[in-house]
Amino acid sequence: METTSLTFQSPMWFAALALVPIFGGLLIWAQFRSERLISRVVAPRLREQLAGAVSKSLRIFRAILILAAFSAIVVALARPQYGFIEREIIQQGRDIILAIDTSRSMLATDVTPNRLARAKLFAKDLLRLAEGDRVGVIAFAGGAFLQAPLTLDRSASLAAIDELDTDIIPKGGTNIAEAIRLAMKAFGKGEGQTRALIVLTDGEELDADGIAAARKAQEEGVRIFTVGVGSAEGSLIPIRDDSGRQDFVRDQAGKPVQSRLDASRLSEIATAGGGFYEPLEADTASVVFNKGILPMETTERGSMASRQPLEKYQWPLGVGMALLVVWLLVGERRRQARPTALAAAIAVLAGIPCSWAQTGTEAYQAGNYEEALGDFQSRLEKSPDSAKLQFNAGAAAYKLNKHGEAVDFFAKALATGSPEPEFLNSATYNLANALVRRGEGAEKSEEKKADWKNAISHYETVLKSDPKNKLAEENRDIVKKLLEDLEKQEEEQKKDQQDQKDEQKKDDQQKDDQKQDQKDNQQKDDQQKDQQGDQQNQDQKNQDQKQESGKDEEKKDQGEKSGEQEQQGEQDPKEPGDQKQEPQSQGNEGQDSKQEPGAAPSPTPGEKKEGEIKSLGEEEQAAQEMAAAEEAAEKDGQMSEAQARALLNSLRRDEDRVPLMRPAMQEETLKDW
Repeated sequence: METTSLTFQSPMWFAALALVPIFGGLLIWAQFRSERLISRVVAPRLREQLAGAVSKSLRIFRAILILAAFSAIVVALARPQYGFIEREIIQQGRDIILAIDTSRSMLATDVTPNRLARAKLFAKDLLRLAEGDRVGVIAFAGGAFLQAPLTLDRSASLAAIDELDTDIIPKGGTNIAEAIRLAMKAFGKGEGQTRALIVLTDGEELDADGIAAARKAQEEGVRIFTVGVGSAEGSLIPIRDDSGRQDFVRDQAGKPVQSRLDASRLSEIATAGGGFYEPLEADTASVVFNKGILPMETTERGSMASRQPLEKYQWPLGVGMALLVVWLLVGERRRQARPTALAAAIAVLAGIPCSWAQTGTEAYQAGNYEEALGDFQSRLEKSPDSAKLQFNAGAAAYKLNKHGEAVDFFAKALATGSPEPEFLNSATYNLANALVRRGEGAEKSEEKKADWKNAISHYETVLKSDPKNKLAEENRDIVKKLLEDLEKQEEEQKKDQQDQKDEQKKDDQQKDDQKQDQKDNQQKDDQQKDQQGDQQNQDQKNQDQKQESGKDEEKKDQGEKSGEQEQQGEQDPKEPGDQKQEPQSQGNEGQDSKQEPGAAPSPTPGEKKEGEIKSLGEEEQAAQEMAAAEEAAEKDGQMSEAQARALLNSLRRDEDRVPLMRPAMQEETLKDW
């Protein structure tokens, strides 16, 4: 089991503690010297009165205080450390290869001091910018050589750059295509835009086609940037001959060669390789890195555990400051050596924050998050613009499940605008985590969705700055899934509520239908009752009509009998008891004589006798109508149209019959006065 021990970062300061006994000896020597001087000036019997106000014990106490304060400050300067914080450092970066032209044309002096020296300076500047990236070096002329493989060791890369000269490649010329092919082998297999090749040359390619090689490299994910070393005017190429004299590179005709920068050729190679061309100037290294390499993707190269020790210099420093304050409050004279002075010194010691008390960071590491949060908040009152204090307070609040306060602290930490990208990513990531937790505790679904959507946005911000941050990516996916589940749950709840409303509406409709059916049944029953009453009334009416019809038949029979009686009376010449009788006309007598005895006399055509009701044809028609009406009534039990018409006709015939029957009845009852 690993134990934590107290260590010192700068132990050489402990050598200053050797001065403590020296200072102590000096103080003792000064005390004895002052006493000897006083004894020479003041008589022994007057010494107590004149010099008795000074307390030797207080003087010794003050000397001890100052020596102890000095010792505490020395210990603080030694930087004591106790405990540590473990951090995991994820190494991420890109692969960069510098291909530097070492042909003799790089000795041209159109740039100071010469082209090759300026190319080396560019390479060193780029190494300082590409911190965290692996860098390799290739030297090329008529051929190519891997001077340094891809490595994170900056010293190895710098040493390889310093060793470059025009003699390192024996074959002359400028073969850019060969340098590109060698760089592809050095990169190996890779995915994504994480590899860059920077070619530093004057562009005088004579032996191969660099454009075709650059196009092939771009297809395999390698971006090529070209840096033109030299000028368009060019210059001679100085060399030394075998005798050591200064000379220039000459052609086959013996004329000095004028080397010029071929910018168009380098621009075509860079375009084919997916990069760009830049002429070599003072700030070209930063331009190429910021515009070309920095926007490229990074790849994770592993993680490394790091321990950061916790500084405890505050402990001895606080003790030293407190001792100095007490030293100032305590005097040497007896009249000042009162309990009030000692009480004041003790109050000052109690009022000053004890250096051995836990700070916020220490309390956080010990798991005392409440005390840590209180310390951070008290310090924020004095320094509200401190981004790190806001961040630490947010971390402590998050541990205490005070996610709302954590969100505020992390948001304020981001609002301070810290220029450190790592700090901004950490604050953004922690803010997203706090938003997720606050959303989980929200009661309303709208608040949940708002916090979770905001958290997803912050996770994506982190991923834009650091695409290989696996934790941010995993958390973002988890929150997206939670948000989708919440939205699905809300949709299901809405659907259930709609189904309940539909069911309630359906139940209400069924109840309304039942009420309507009951109402319709009641109306139907009422109609049936009304129809039954109408049927009964109709039956009663038919029965009454039959009775009336019977009475009419009886009246008809009586009328016929009365007519027969009248006819019989007319046939007899005299009624018994009649004294007078009008003689019949001559025409009648002639007709009577011709008739057979016992035959009833027939009336003359066109004449109508008293007592005659109807002709035979009319009686038969009436009888047929009555028979048809009765037959129809027997069929359906109701009065038909024919029955009603027969009834009306019978009533009309009765009206005609009644006045015809009255004269006969009167003739039977009248007497001859």
